[in-house]
Amino acid sequence: MSEIANYRQELTARLRLITEDLAWAVRPLTVERLAYKPTQDDWSIHEHMAHLRDMEQEVYLPLLRWATVPEMLDPRDYSRRDWHEHRYRPSEPLTLILNDFTRMRDEALLVFRDMDNATWTRWRDDTRWGPITCQWIAELMYRHALDHLQGIMALRQDINLESCRPPAVAGGTDPTTRRAP
Repeated sequence: MSEIANYRQELTARLRLITEDLAWAVRPLTVERLAYKPTQDDWSIHEHMAHLRDMEQEVYLPLLRWATVPEMLDPRDYSRRDWHEHRYRPSEPLTLILNDFTRMRDEALLVFRDMDNATWTRWRDDTRWGPITCQWIAELMYRHALDHLQGIMALRQDINLESCRPPAVAGGTDPTTRRAP
């Protein structure tokens, strides 16, 4: 197997694993914990996952299709602010978000799996996205998911620490009781 094919196989395997890691990290959480935000300006776990799904739908899959099928339209620009103001739905069930994200990621992984080395490394510079290759798209998808997984895990740590903190009582804390967020 060539170095390019080996890297493509390893990177797409990592894309599959990080998709599973994201599902593992969010699946057992209650609606209250999914909505937890340390400050008003921070994102909740629900927002992280909805944004990942939106990026997959609005950017990564269209960009991948465009890079592999010459007749496809160049994907439109993406605005995180526009997404948050107009498309984000705080009450949307996480199971729907996760199912959509996983389905779209599966589609992208099939495209990556079925391409040859020439397609994987084909240089495209006829886009407002700048020069890209399918490898660059896969690396971008992985890095973006990794960034959000780190944010989600940081929020989980906050939630878990808070649930272990003993409540304050007059004269100190009562070590026999604990409260969950």
